[in-house]
Amino acid sequence: MNWWQHLTDLGSLNVTAPIAVGIAAWLGVAHCVRLAGYWIAVFLAAMALVVASKLAFLGWGIGSQALDFAGLSGHAARAAAVFPVAIGLLLHRQKPRLRNQGVLAGALLGAAIAASRVVVGAHSVAEALSGCLLGLAAALLFIARARSAVNFRPGPILVAITLSLMLLLPKIDPRMSQQWLVAAALTLSGNDRVWQRPGWQLAPAPYIPPCAPEKVRWTWLCTWP
Repeated sequence: MNWWQHLTDLGSLNVTAPIAVGIAAWLGVAHCVRLAGYWIAVFLAAMALVVASKLAFLGWGIGSQALDFAGLSGHAARAAAVFPVAIGLLLHRQKPRLRNQGVLAGALLGAAIAASRVVVGAHSVAEALSGCLLGLAAALLFIARARSAVNFRPGPILVAITLSLMLLLPKIDPRMSQQWLVAAALTLSGNDRVWQRPGWQLAPAPYIPPCAPEKVRWTWLCTWP
């Protein structure tokens, strides 16, 4: 189980966000500003769909009880989007066959991370699979657009930028990201309780932030630690 947990951690915001930002930064350094903008747009559009699906369930119970679907898996979507793109860019100057193999390896890693979300009990099969497919669609859209770009700098620059971002960007507490989702769902829906998977119904009691009262901010949020 620990191996699966380590694998699922590769899809966390603390790993995938620096890679996504690193891709955009590297494209900018390589004077491919339009392509960087395209990557940002595609990636953010995919993430917006993930957030919207989670808010739809938390706030209004929109999902599928039959499929056990309560929102797209963010880990699966992010991993399937960033790893094929990052590896494909690193191998951009290599022969097409090797580059395609790298993209496939990135896609398989994204799929493995999606599977790990099911194994660790974080998501259902439908949630992990749909998230993975969304991420792969975003990656393929970008890769198809990037085929025409020829003025990339050497791949190690991307690695250096990404590693620097992983060290410099503030770490995101998973509890905090979930708190923001819950707060947004409650604010937008006007409810004082969220929908929950057991029974597919509203929680029996109003939502209470999981922290001491003095740490509560803006009604629904906690300050960490």
